[in-house]
Parts: sequence; C-alpha cells; structure tokens
Amino acid sequence: MNAMTEQKPICPMCEQAALQPKTYTGEIEHNAHRLEVHGLEFYCCPECDADPVFPDQARRNHRRFQDARRRADGLLTSEEIVRIREALGLTQKQAAELFGGGANAFSKYERGDVIQSIAMDRLIRMVQLHPEYVETLKDLFDGASGADQVKSSEPQIHSRHHSLQSS
Repeated sequence: MNAMTEQKPICPMCEQAALQPKTYTGEIEHNAHRLEVHGLEFYCCPECDADPVFPDQARRNHRRFQDARRRADGLLTSEEIVRIREALGLTQKQAAELFGGGANAFSKYERGDVIQSIAMDRLIRMVQLHPEYVETLKDLFDGASGADQVKSSEPQIHSRHHSLQSS
C-alpha cells in the first residue's frame, strides 16, 4: 500500500466487505439543555449493515462532544486552543508550564480529554489579546510550574535601620 492510497478496513462482523466511512448528528444532555453534535464518525458495512466505531473515531467523537459542551458553556473549543497556542509560538509543554494546569494540560485540552476551567479559558483569551503577556509569564515563572516557583513581585520595604524584604 503506498502513501497515496488508504486501504479501507474490512468489516469486523461479516469479514466480507470494506467499510464505508460515514457521519451522523448525535445529541447529548448538558446542563439541562440538549446539544446537537455534528460530524460524529462511524463506519458502515454495505454487506451486513454493521456500524462499528473504531478507536480513532471514538476519540474524535469524544472531542466533538467535549467541544459542544465547551461552546454551550462559552469556553474555547479544542481547535481554538490549538490555534491560539500555535499563534503564540508555544508547544503544548511550554503552554502548560506558562499557564499551569499540569504537565500535560494543553495536550488534554486539545484532545478533548479535559475541559479547561473558566479561569484557564480567561487566561488563554487574555494572552491571545495581549501576546506580550507571554514574556511576562516567562519572567514571572522562569519556565517553572507551580505557585511556589513564582518570583517575588512584592516590593521591598526599607526602613532607616533595617532593610526588610517581604516573603
């Protein structure tokens, strides 16, 4: 099989026919509202009418359900997070280090494994509007993750007798 042709999988039920990729619209309940989710993937067997969903399709379908929830809650979708992160010139690891949320946070947001918090969503949007804040975050955190790694931004207090520094 060469790179230009993709072989269609064979039906796991009848093992006779090549499966045909299809899409459908599903519905989910979210916060007492019904949400329509378009573009959900599955295969259809022209021989036995089996309709399997393969693991890669299930992952993409899960991301679509998560994105429908995000849109309903007014949050950025996984694709919007990818677009913003890439526009800022950050890898997933760099974004996680700067914004927080854990070592694999942006990978999980972008795959749809985890929905970002409202606070994280607002931070991503703020940095999208003010890309210069990336450098501010780098200066504050020096690439470390965790509040205990934040450089002190509190002013030093001086008296005539002692130099005091708040910690």
